Amino acid sequence: MAQIMQQLDDETVESTKEYLRNLITMPERIYEFVSLQNRLDERSDLTNQTLLNCHKIQLEFLVSIRTGLGSFLSENTRLLTSELVEIFLLERCRNINCRRLLPIEDHGCKICSTKKGFCSECMCLVCLKFDCANNTCSWVGCDACLHWCHAVCGIHRNLIKPGPSLKGPSGTTEMQFYCLGCGHASEMFGFVKDVFMSCAKEWGEETLMKELDYVRKIFQGSEDFKGKELHEKTDVLHTKLVTKTISPSDACDFIFQFFNAIKTIEDEPSMKRSKKDEVDCLGSIVRIKEAEAQLFQSHAADARGEAVSLRRLAQLENKKLNEMYYEKLSKLCLQETEERRRKKIGRA
Repeated sequence: MAQIMQQLDDETVESTKEYLRNLITMPERIYEFVSLQNRLDERSDLTNQTLLNCHKIQLEFLVSIRTGLGSFLSENTRLLTSELVEIFLLERCRNINCRRLLPIEDHGCKICSTKKGFCSECMCLVCLKFDCANNTCSWVGCDACLHWCHAVCGIHRNLIKPGPSLKGPSGTTEMQFYCLGCGHASEMFGFVKDVFMSCAKEWGEETLMKELDYVRKIFQGSEDFKGKELHEKTDVLHTKLVTKTISPSDACDFIFQFFNAIKTIEDEPSMKRSKKDEVDCLGSIVRIKEAEAQLFQSHAADARGEAVSLRRLAQLENKKLNEMYYEKLSKLCLQETEERRRKKIGRA
């Protein structure tokens, strides 16, 4: 087969790649592609030694079919023959940007030990897929084993839900991510706060809307004050961005103010927090609302100042236009008077 592959011309190779790309990407051909994958899985002769003897282009075809990824057909993807063989045999991560040998470490994880081809560095615990997203709330991680999960997958599997607070008073709850790999619960509020405080200023408007959408979904079922407030704020900000009633920079300032207000409340001495829960809750709400009011008052003052400046500019422009109009009118009247005078002189 390797000799046959060597004899194929470039046009045949490229047309085969295009055929496979279409099989992989076109939804209407999914059954045809799955059938091809099943036939490949039934092959018992594709051992390590057999694959090492294959032509590299043939290996690229086989790996693309096995993984369902068209990236292995790209001219820009340059992998060693041994790497392609290991990816086909699920001994190396199929993510071209990762390509770590598998399993990465033997720590008794029930996902790593049962899901052959799973990479704990870059793949979702639930759907076993990967993407290139970073600095985002679309992925949530385990504090203990460092496994990751798509936020949407975690929500659908009920892995993101309220649980007993890890650091708060006894009897209180917080939103947590429950890891499928080790069962550890990781709190979500601090994770989301760190992502926004570190990255939000660098996001464009579209990215900011997506991140706010992830956060409002993560905290939708919150039972604690912080979680409920965060869900409410992100929901409002997302709506305002969609309707163009707030700028991305103002939305960032708003969420920063919220996180800073929460931090101020948490930094209070424990003596103050030991009073009745109702009083603490009301005090917390008042402080956050005051911070919101200050932010909106600042924005309102800026808007009023800008309106005054625009009004003055409009008045100046109007005055200038009037002056130009009367100047042109005077010249026109002068020209008409001069024309009538010349006509009178001509008749005389």
